[in-house]
Amino acid sequence: MNPELLPPPARMKTGEGRLMLQSPVLLHCSPKTRARLQHAIEPVRDALDRRGLAMKIAEAPAPPAADAPGIVLLTPPGRGGEGFRLTASLRRITVAGDGWAGLFYGLQTLRQILAAGNPIPSMEIEDAPSLPRRGFYLDISRGRVPKLEALKRLADRLSFLKYNQLQLYVEHVFDFQFNPAIAQHCDPLTAEDIAALDEYCRERFIELVPSLTCFGHMGRILSLPEYRRLAEIEFPAASWEAAAWLTRLRGATLNPRLAGSRALIGRMLDEFLPLFSSDRFNMCGDETYDLGKGANAGTPVDELYTEHLAFVRKLAAQHNKRLMCWGDVLLKQPRAVDRIPKDITILDWGYEPETDFLKAQLFRDAGLAVYVCPSTRSFKVLFNEIEKARANIAGYAQAAKHLGAEGMLVTDWGDMGHFNMPACSLHGMALGGTLAWNNEADSGEGFDRAFDAQVFGAPACRAAELFSRAGRAAQNSWPGFLQGSMNAENAEELDDLADRAGTLRPGGMVTRQDLDEIRLALQALRLRVRRTPEQVRDFADDYERIWLETSRPAGLCELLQQIRGLP
Repeated sequence: MNPELLPPPARMKTGEGRLMLQSPVLLHCSPKTRARLQHAIEPVRDALDRRGLAMKIAEAPAPPAADAPGIVLLTPPGRGGEGFRLTASLRRITVAGDGWAGLFYGLQTLRQILAAGNPIPSMEIEDAPSLPRRGFYLDISRGRVPKLEALKRLADRLSFLKYNQLQLYVEHVFDFQFNPAIAQHCDPLTAEDIAALDEYCRERFIELVPSLTCFGHMGRILSLPEYRRLAEIEFPAASWEAAAWLTRLRGATLNPRLAGSRALIGRMLDEFLPLFSSDRFNMCGDETYDLGKGANAGTPVDELYTEHLAFVRKLAAQHNKRLMCWGDVLLKQPRAVDRIPKDITILDWGYEPETDFLKAQLFRDAGLAVYVCPSTRSFKVLFNEIEKARANIAGYAQAAKHLGAEGMLVTDWGDMGHFNMPACSLHGMALGGTLAWNNEADSGEGFDRAFDAQVFGAPACRAAELFSRAGRAAQNSWPGFLQGSMNAENAEELDDLADRAGTLRPGGMVTRQDLDEIRLALQALRLRVRRTPEQVRDFADDYERIWLETSRPAGLCELLQQIRGLP
């Protein structure tokens, strides 16, 4: 039986023989390889240990003899590259990478082969990614700011799934030293956090790309007394804290023509951008709803937008970074597209199953690089909408191939307080990584089998089915959860899902924390059908405990206030 792998390799040929490793398994590598990839070698040791085999590292400057048994890691040539080759014969596994990243990804595949638990067939794998950039985009500005340890764990998961880029959506949750009021009481990331995460990501061949709102969605900043005058239309609440979630979600748009606006953006970028080793910067620039409707009424939107784009591009260049921005505003201002400098990358998003996945052709025709940006469908729901996410991600994967896109950026949002549980995004995260690496891979039943086997470490656990059913539940609305309970004919099904979740165990990528989050999300679905004051109190207590395991306290109080006040 062929092992279920995530992502499945571009080419895998299996033979009739079986690999027979003997303990201790010798892992042959050069001292340089061991130093560079020690953090990737240790999980191989763990996988062997679960098969009852010890591992011993045998360092040598040159490869061992052709008949030497064990695992052989071939130090890559001087050129870079993400492709690799893996061969397994009777007594030996050889992994050779086109570059350090390729050897690293080969080790991820080796881990999965060893973890499968079945006899390992003789095999030859040749693999390389479909897309050069494979990114994950995490919202950390809507209430849930992860702890540094949680962000590092995310980087480990992304690298296991062969992602090579991570972006964190920052509106205000960075500890700006020039004005601490921007992130006051928000438990922001610090410069030390970002520097530590950047280094951790680099070791795992992940580019941590800075992302900071510099146009729209600047509501928190533009709600402060010293900056209110810089908005195109004044922030429509007395303060950020007094604003409803939907008001915050819409945010506010910067007036790009004020000297004070430009000075503010300059100071923000002077602090933020030098912390990242990446040579890219995502200024966001999406949903500038107010532009041209307030202080600049009468001025064409395309003129205002391209002016500000050019200004931020110049600032980014001063920090040796190339600009990225979301493409939604430009799609509505097509005459502006030809005026955009060709070194700007456009991020084309659309989160519905019926999205026009080829709308970014407008940018490609203008000579601009493009990322396609699907969604895990985490926003405004109790449990991710798995089937909508599946169609959205698969549609964009095919569009990436047609468009010649530079990359895919899988987005994970937390609208309205970020109630949604991080673990409920595992299916979309794994599918996005799979199709960005191999856009010919099966996104349906074949993927689900590999998801169960590799993410949950249990081929028969039917976790993918549980995710799919939960995401389709009629009760799956976060705003609806706050409005009251609802009668439903599927109460027994929700009970069955909860019972099924109770049988899941830590394994693969999944930890006890993940299982707690999944069970909590399923409990939220059940509370929409029937709930007592005591059940709500217990749920709120569990929610608080589980949140604080991985996320900082800020943002939690508002959610608990809403939950504990449920009708």
